[in-house]
Order: sequence, then structure tokens, then C-alpha cells
Amino acid sequence: MKWVAGLAVLVLFLGGCTVGSPLRSGTIAPGSIVHDDKATIDLRRRPTREDLGFQPGRNHRSYQRGAGVDAIVTTVELPTGSLRIPAFVITADGGDFTSSTPLPPRYIVVQRLFDNPDQVLQSLIAEAPTLGFSQQDVESLLSRVASTAGTPAPQQGVLNGLVQNWLAIYAEVIGYEDGTVGVNYTFTVDHFHNPATDKVVHDGVFGIDLTHRPSREELAFLEDSDFVDVQPAWNETLSVRLTLPNGVIQRPVSSVVSTATQTVVWLVSSSVPDAQHMLAADAPVLGVEPSAVDAVFTGEPGHVKTTLPGRRTTFYDVTATIDATLGQPGAFAAAVSYTFTYH
Repeated sequence: MKWVAGLAVLVLFLGGCTVGSPLRSGTIAPGSIVHDDKATIDLRRRPTREDLGFQPGRNHRSYQRGAGVDAIVTTVELPTGSLRIPAFVITADGGDFTSSTPLPPRYIVVQRLFDNPDQVLQSLIAEAPTLGFSQQDVESLLSRVASTAGTPAPQQGVLNGLVQNWLAIYAEVIGYEDGTVGVNYTFTVDHFHNPATDKVVHDGVFGIDLTHRPSREELAFLEDSDFVDVQPAWNETLSVRLTLPNGVIQRPVSSVVSTATQTVVWLVSSSVPDAQHMLAADAPVLGVEPSAVDAVFTGEPGHVKTTLPGRRTTFYDVTATIDATLGQPGAFAAAVSYTFTYH
């Protein structure tokens, strides 16, 4: 049996099982969605806890094929059509294993194992219109996986698919040393678009007013969540517009993460010169010393990671973190983030 890292972590949360130990298939457990080794997941509407068999006090559920059973024959109903996946594991979770609040399913993973890369290619090409995959992307990824499957260093990759309202789909394709290939069909709920995010993101811009302590609503928290990560979908872009006591900063971002006490704004990765230019321009608004910015980027070639303090205000403390490889060319040599800690 093949296990990916994410599933191994999930197994630990499901009661301390070790990797390779049998998971309870749930065919006779309360609320099971598996009957006669078959399951149906309807994603033409938002799934409920009951739809995935979540039990009281738990925000996750896992089903594994039974002993002597080839697969759980899983039908996934999507707005674009139906999928039939012979799965060896189905997992679902609410996105927060530690929360005591009952959460709806937000991540659903249906795992399938193929004998070889050719089988994967044929299956994913046929499923591409339903899943929203580009045929070119499927062929490109499977070419790389096929060239290394069965070697000590098999490749893996991700196919990004449909984003429609609250639903987003992607698949992890994982080559293994014995030549087999696993596919994790992943369906996310409210990941990119949901009522809270769509209320504050307009025309691709997330505006945050930090001239006061922002509310949960202003930071796009869902009602049942203590954590929010606003990201652009893979077919979209996102900018943040920060209104601060000393001015306004607007930058493209890869993510804006908020908790009850903090908001971290992750700017899109850039070249080292672009990162220096952005941080130098933003420093007066953030209250970061310009000389400190210059000192970061005038060092010897090599990796540097440092955090610079900014101006303390009535509502927050702010820092700017630079993680860069000085002297390295390319558009991904530097990352800059701004952290606002509320008080």
C-alpha cells in the first residue's frame, strides 16, 4: 500500500495508528458512507458532515477498502459530470483537526493506485474535461512521472483543475519505486471562493484597513473558523491593499493568513532586485528603517533571512521578513512577507 505524507499525518490524528496499520473501513461503523464496498460523494452542492460520515466530536473521517476487496467503488458527482474511481482510501476533514467546533468537510481526498504510468495517462485524459484539467498538463506531468517511475527517485506533481464557486479540484500524481503510480483526487470546499472571502475581495483586490483593529468579517473569517488563508485560485491573481496610518501599500500576494492575533501578508515571490525595490518603497509606510533594508541587500552573495521591525501603532506591531538568495538570478530568488501582530 502506498501512503503520501499528508495521509500519514492524517492517520496519526485518527487515533495514533502507524503507517501501514489497517484503517477502519467504516462499512459497519455509524454513519458510514460505504455500503457493499461502494460510496457516493455528491459535490454538486456543499457536502455536510453527514454526507461524509463525520461523528460527534470529530472533524474527520477515513475509509479504507476491506480485506480481500480490490477497491471502494467511489462515484463522485460534480457540476461537470460524474467520476467513477476505484479507491483504496477515502479521507475527509474540516481543515482543523484541533478545533472543538463541529466543522463541515473542507478537504475530500479519493486515493487510487495504478499499475503503471500508461494507465494513469489514459484515465486522466478521459477524466480531464470533468475535472477541469488541461490535456497538455496531464501529458507533460505523466511524461515526467513515467520517466522516473520504478527508479529510486520517482517524480510527482500536481494537476490544477476546476474552480467553480465554492468547489476547487486538483490531483496529486505520485510515482513509486516499484513502478506503480498513485493519484490523490482532491476536492476542496470554500478554499478559494466562499461567502466570507467574496465579501471582502473585489476585482482581485483584498482591502484591509489597519487604521483600526480589523474585525473577523474584514479578514474573511468563516463563521466556524479560527484561521483563514485567503489565496488566489490557480487561474486567478490576488493583490492586497493595506491602508495603514502612514499610507497605503498595494502588492500582488500569494497568501494572506490571519488568526485571532495576527495577519501575515505573503507577497508574490520575486527577483532579488524587485524585492529590494518593493521593500524600500514600502518601508516608510511600515516604519522600517531604510538603512536596515539596504543592509540586507548589500551583503555577500548567499542565502539570507532576516526580520526587520516596523512602527508600533495603537492596533498592531509590524515586521517585514526577507528570505532571499543574494546573487541568484530569476523571479523566485526572494520572498517578502509583512506580519501584523494585534494588541
